[in-house]
Amino acid sequence: MIASDTSGTTQILQLLSTHHTLRPAEIHRVTNFSRQHIHAILKSLLLSGQIIRRGTSPRTYYSLAKAGQQSSETILQLTDKQHDILQSDFLIIKKEGHQVSGVKAICDYAQELNQDPQQIAIQFLEARDKQLSEIEIDEGEAHDQIKLLETKEAVKQGTIQHFHFADYCEVGDYGDTALAKKLRTAKNSGNALLQLQLFRETERQLQEYIADYGVDAVAFIPGSTMQGKDLMKRWKETLDLPLPHVNLVRAIEENAVPQNIISLQTDREQAADGTLAVADHRRFRHVLLIDDELITGTTMQNAAQNIQEAGIAERVSAFAMIFDTV
Repeated sequence: MIASDTSGTTQILQLLSTHHTLRPAEIHRVTNFSRQHIHAILKSLLLSGQIIRRGTSPRTYYSLAKAGQQSSETILQLTDKQHDILQSDFLIIKKEGHQVSGVKAICDYAQELNQDPQQIAIQFLEARDKQLSEIEIDEGEAHDQIKLLETKEAVKQGTIQHFHFADYCEVGDYGDTALAKKLRTAKNSGNALLQLQLFRETERQLQEYIADYGVDAVAFIPGSTMQGKDLMKRWKETLDLPLPHVNLVRAIEENAVPQNIISLQTDREQAADGTLAVADHRRFRHVLLIDDELITGTTMQNAAQNIQEAGIAERVSAFAMIFDTV
């Protein structure tokens, strides 16, 4: 029995060295030790000061002790504001399809990478803070992102007057933002509830831009795939904006290649010009283009240019749910 305890202790210490933070249930899955045996070893290691415990049952995590660290009921050493940011901005989607956010998501993500979750949390928060400072809201109004939009090769200066987006596509090395993950999951799965959640998250922003800029018509850019078309149709129906809708249509092409994977800018422009058209003859002062994600800017530029060349609007502005800086 003593030999077994020694072996078990060594194995658990090695697991904590590799994975940084583990729960008893995760140790059980890896070692197949009984839960009673695992808790006995963890208790012994806690008493000897070799490990520390974070959180409270049923979310209790264990990690190797470092100088100056002590056990705490708090899983990560964060302020309330940092907790709120992680809860809203750090999201992982599990294989079953359900969403995990906040500290739990950080711990799962860190374990996958064999990294310290406290370090992951701080690095993510720093990257997110730097990113959000670029679209920081002052006195209730978001900064106009037209200069950022005009860094896109496809976008010609002066075509689009104002531009806003709800969030970036990615956060540094951490992949898709929470909003981008929700959007792409909602689009690909056709999950109506998730789509409704997305639409509600951006509804206030759209209403504010419409009021602030004197928009008198909107135009939803149709998706280039069936999933994209369905998403934009539901977005339009859910918002039910009390404004005229400029009719944008896409020509149906067999074996069409998504524009964001076309290598050359000239090819992307030709593809956009050949698939997107304005089917409207009314006249407006200011049209707001609405799209789910802006990657290259080619489609947005093409839509704005077509509207202006057709004499449909004097001014065109744009809104995208997510924006890719690449």
